[in-house]
Amino acid sequence: MKNFDKLYRPGKMTLGIEFPLDNDWSLAGDKKRRETGRPFGIPDMTNHLELVQQADAAGFASVWVREVPVYDPNFGDGAQLFDTIGYLGYLSAATQHILLGTAAIVSPLHQPIHLAKAAATIENLSKGRFLLGLGLGDRPVEFPMYKIAYEERPKLFRKHLKIMQEAWKLESDLTDFYPFLNPGVDVYPKPENPIPLVVAGHSGQSIDWIAKEANGWFNYPRTPEETYLQQKKWCEALYDNDQACKPYISAFHLNLLTDDNADFRPHRFGGAIGVNKLTELLKRYEEAGVNHMALHLRKSDTPVKEALNKIAEIVLPHFKKSTVTSKEMSVG
Repeated sequence: MKNFDKLYRPGKMTLGIEFPLDNDWSLAGDKKRRETGRPFGIPDMTNHLELVQQADAAGFASVWVREVPVYDPNFGDGAQLFDTIGYLGYLSAATQHILLGTAAIVSPLHQPIHLAKAAATIENLSKGRFLLGLGLGDRPVEFPMYKIAYEERPKLFRKHLKIMQEAWKLESDLTDFYPFLNPGVDVYPKPENPIPLVVAGHSGQSIDWIAKEANGWFNYPRTPEETYLQQKKWCEALYDNDQACKPYISAFHLNLLTDDNADFRPHRFGGAIGVNKLTELLKRYEEAGVNHMALHLRKSDTPVKEALNKIAEIVLPHFKKSTVTSKEMSVG
């Protein structure tokens, strides 16, 4: 798949960034949020374009956006605020190299023909840099608004994917799903390159189904030890279903401390650490089998622009494709 090797090198790990590009969950960021009257979990997106272009120029492999249709104060998280598909269209024109991923679009909430067309549009506009991450959705408030039964989510997830995959074919036949259609009714544009499918969590499916149907598995943040056990299950499922190696993807909620030499202090979904100790920590995840790690900076004591600079200078060179030796390339 075009550009997918920017994300995936067997036995190695690449680094990405997860939106929103604001440190509104840090002490300083939370103080600023209160002063500006924003609800908890609503980030400041003022500098988002400058920051994503900074990540692009620095050589991060990907940026990931999430879909949050409505803000629920019980969750306290508005993600990156902007509509997922519309925003990716904007980012595809504003960036050059970085992969654009969704982690994840809530598939059961979407009309699948419309989502198939939108995904193919982003794939075309980005010249093959789109990664389609789909998820089940876990916010009960959303489903009654869409008049969708919460318990129907796993079935809808599978059905919608089949419809999208059919719509992407050069000569699709949608009559199995929509018997009333006349012959020749089709969906355009078609993807210029196959769209990599990444499943977030289990999405109500078995790990065997994910191994067969997806091109990668985006799993929730865990400790290196817990991650190793999850990645082992993934490799076993791939082997049992006669599948080639596929990337195991995860995220890390990083509080990049202002003390560059600070030791690691774990917190939920990640931890606090100085940049000079970060490479060693991420290498533990690489050894645990993570192929791609998305760094989430909302808790960072270091402002996002400075954090990206530090990570790009000190950490990223250890995880970029350009650091692969000729010997590694011949083996892999």
